[in-house]
Amino acid sequence: MYGVSALVTVVVFGIGVFSVYNLHTYVTANSDAELTHSLAAFEHFYDKAKAKDAAGLGVPDDDKLTDYTGQASGTLIALLRGSTVADSAIFSDAGSARAPASAVATIADQDWSSGGPRTLKLDGLGNYRMASHDLGDGQRLVSGVSMESANKVVATKSAFVILITIAAAVLAALGTAILLRWALRPLRRVAATAAKAARMPLAEDDQRITARVKRADSDPDNEVGIVGETLNRLLANVDAALAARAASDRRMRRFLTDASHELRTPLTAIQGYAQLTRQESDSLPPMTEYALGRIESEARRMTDLVTDMLLLSRLDEGQGLEVRRIDLRALVFDAVNDAEVSDDDHRWLTDLPDDAVWVMGDQARLHQVVSNLLANARHHTPPGVTVTTTLRVLDLDEGPHVSIVVADDGPGIDPKLLPELFGRFVRGDRSRSSEVTSNGLGLAIVASITEAHGGTVGVTSRAGKTEFRVLLPTGASVGNASRTRQPLASNAQQG
Repeated sequence: MYGVSALVTVVVFGIGVFSVYNLHTYVTANSDAELTHSLAAFEHFYDKAKAKDAAGLGVPDDDKLTDYTGQASGTLIALLRGSTVADSAIFSDAGSARAPASAVATIADQDWSSGGPRTLKLDGLGNYRMASHDLGDGQRLVSGVSMESANKVVATKSAFVILITIAAAVLAALGTAILLRWALRPLRRVAATAAKAARMPLAEDDQRITARVKRADSDPDNEVGIVGETLNRLLANVDAALAARAASDRRMRRFLTDASHELRTPLTAIQGYAQLTRQESDSLPPMTEYALGRIESEARRMTDLVTDMLLLSRLDEGQGLEVRRIDLRALVFDAVNDAEVSDDDHRWLTDLPDDAVWVMGDQARLHQVVSNLLANARHHTPPGVTVTTTLRVLDLDEGPHVSIVVADDGPGIDPKLLPELFGRFVRGDRSRSSEVTSNGLGLAIVASITEAHGGTVGVTSRAGKTEFRVLLPTGASVGNASRTRQPLASNAQQG
């Protein structure tokens, strides 16, 4: 829009400049025509004067040029003999008189060999348009017409044209801007529709694109309508693809849920029969007893995997949460205590508030969040690593939140793995541990449970420090808690 306004302004100013130039050229042409007429009249009268000259010298006597008639006011004539002005005259409404000496000197200094029109500035007289005619024998007639009145006309007209041009440029620019704004309103509405569609969270389940360009802005008979119609077809195609993906996801979740339910029964039976058979271990060969142990172990692992998959399916469907008021401080304390009891190869520390931290949530699932983060640190760091669990109450702009941070001083996580760390069936590299026993669903479950509670989870990692941070909203207020870092045994004494 601004480019079009600038172009229109430049064009208008160009027309104004051309008008001024054309006016100046016209005035100069008129002056040249007047000069030609003056020079012809001068030559005619001079020829008559020579014919009447009784002396026969071919040159009029002095003061004869002032006796000429028929010259317009402001006209100057002169007779040159060689490079000397023999006689001159200037005409006005009051009569004729000799030209001023300074003007005569300027005329005498000129090279008149070309004879063509030229503009001279004569002292005391102003600008003159002058030309000459060669008479032969070193004699030349010079005539000039004043440009003062013409220059005043040009100056007046130029000022008027400039003012008109400026006014026209301003009006043209404003008119162009207003017209373009009005003409581009449909395009802005089309852009607003596209922006609305771009802001939609398409990654969410069952998300549909309902934004469409109105029929009035999708008329294929004009360029904007073509854009609107094309955008509508694009949005419709994307919406259909999203609907198909959502239906496919629902079928996949239903399949996983049904498959998990169906697998639990045979897995339980396999594990039970393996345990029952091992009760007769005294009469079994060692190889058979080893095989039964492996069967029982793998059945337990498969049962855990099926349980995790069933949990993820329920969370995806928005099910599986029993929300009530729980003390998150006690929950974190118990989870860390369980981890310390089951693994004494790591050093387990807590940094908890002195007072209870009440939140609304599912106690079993939030306990699983903390337990999975602790298990992740236990499985993916070598023995001797210190794992610190911190609980904080934060007052954010969105309201009060609770922060749970599980940090370790292990070797860190491969940066290439961080973007997909909370995906399903993602396994960490072996740089943080010599043994990887997870099924790749632990952190995915953490992310799903946290999101189901309206929270967020993130991770930062470098060599010597890895932090998993869970942020949960809370509707309950807590008192100002003192924050101290103590070993688990000290906390146990306080509990």
